Amino acid sequence: MPYNDSVMKLIELLEKNKENLLTEIASAKKADKAIRILENELDRLLITYNESCRSEREQDAAARMLQAVRLSLPLIDSSGETKVWESEGARSSKSRINPLGFIFIAAALVLCGFGLVPLIIASGAAESAGEAGKDPDLLRIIGLELGGLAAAVVAGLLLRRPARKEEKRTRHIETSIDAGKIYRSFRNAILSVDQNLDEIRSQERWNSRSEAGTIDGREISSSELDLFSDLLAAAYSGDPEYALEKIENIKYYLHRQQIETVDYSSETAQYFDMMPGQVAGTIRPALVADGSLLRKGIASAGTK
Repeated sequence: MPYNDSVMKLIELLEKNKENLLTEIASAKKADKAIRILENELDRLLITYNESCRSEREQDAAARMLQAVRLSLPLIDSSGETKVWESEGARSSKSRINPLGFIFIAAALVLCGFGLVPLIIASGAAESAGEAGKDPDLLRIIGLELGGLAAAVVAGLLLRRPARKEEKRTRHIETSIDAGKIYRSFRNAILSVDQNLDEIRSQERWNSRSEAGTIDGREISSSELDLFSDLLAAAYSGDPEYALEKIENIKYYLHRQQIETVDYSSETAQYFDMMPGQVAGTIRPALVADGSLLRKGIASAGTK
């Protein structure tokens, strides 16, 4: 296939869609969605590239290299601005019990007990003796009772201390994607693919030039050039007799290549495909080399 130098580069196709691509990436907001957008762009680039490229070698190379870019997309640095904020959660209350409250309760019980015991003892002694006993020390008793009462009040204050309220705060961290950074990384990857395709294209161009003047990679001989030149001259001359004369040279050329032209006869009928016709004869001779048929001829048996 001849080399085609009108192939559009991938970077040119990408730049044409730059604004749309940046808008789509920015609206994605998340890296995984941005990757899917780039994958779709790779598919678009390959399809558009193949429409202008006629070299199968370049098409295959482009497909392989763009597939490598697709596999590397998760490695593209997409991190942009990082935002950190805290949100308030439900408030919880924790009651706090002060151990001093229990100590003061115990102290109140002890003081009140010591204050009542002398009164109980004095009262029991008086009843058993049937007479008024010795009066207890009222000042001491009153002091103990008042001390017990004060301890009970302090204990109540300590135990009724309000619960401590705690607030739960949750920290959130969000990293947005940078559309410009993603596009630049993607663009660099496409540039690298284009550079490799340029090398393949240069090789294709060289191969195309080196194959000029050949037939199936074989150099054209001088006798072939003479034959083709004479046939073209006959075609341009407009002289039927001159054209027939030059056509006869084809038989001589084939003979030199050990290829014989065979006309139709009853003995050579196996070399021909038969076509209906009014006149029997050879329509196209068969080509035979060393007894082996190379190309069947066409003949007509005529009307009966």
